[in-house]
Amino acid sequence: MKKITLLALTSIFIISCSQSDTQGQQEKPIVEYVWHNAGPDFNAENLAKLINEWNVVITESGMDMLGANILTPSQSNDGFDFIWVMRWPSMSARNAGWDWWNSSGAQDNWAESINGIMSFSIENVFPFEVTDVAQPRVENNSGSFLNRFHFCNFNDGSDSTSLKEFKNAVDSTIWSDTYWNVLLNPMFDADPKSDFVWLDLWADQSDKDSALGKFMDSEYANMYVDSFTCNTADFSGVVIR
Repeated sequence: MKKITLLALTSIFIISCSQSDTQGQQEKPIVEYVWHNAGPDFNAENLAKLINEWNVVITESGMDMLGANILTPSQSNDGFDFIWVMRWPSMSARNAGWDWWNSSGAQDNWAESINGIMSFSIENVFPFEVTDVAQPRVENNSGSFLNRFHFCNFNDGSDSTSLKEFKNAVDSTIWSDTYWNVLLNPMFDADPKSDFVWLDLWADQSDKDSALGKFMDSEYANMYVDSFTCNTADFSGVVIR
């Protein structure tokens, strides 16, 4: 896997990673993950140019987008090198954005721009509905962050009530000033399908280590293990819009 320290881009793109309250009526916000592979010409300079170009296109289109990030996995992944993340106020806004992208010629222009630098497949575009957000006590405005996905299934005797009890317990405890979490509902046919997807977010490694240490020393660590079987994936992120 071609690696690049995307956090180096933070000095170029210092944008808030806050969660917007804007959302479509009776619709929940959407966070969409697009798997990308690095090409032979992939480097920080070329990526920065593409990010600038993409932001100009998105702004000029007038599409309703809340923001965007790039995630880099902490461990090599056979499926992708990094993930381009887009945040939308609703599924209808997301669909309208993609409709414009595909019908306006933007997609063809983008394919030419990214040629040799990076690539993606429409088969690897994964939108999730944001169903429950626990906001941080202090907003992270650094332009970078860390996160961890939990793809979980209920153990015998556990169900959605167990998840609600666990989340209420976690959300009622202060793990760190900038820690927050989100429950995600896939808006596609996931295979394999998880009973739920939990996303943790921290401002930096120190914040993450402190919060996880506190959690592992708490009674909720056993609740997690007893109630759920989860696969986890860790990423570093940088805000690009």
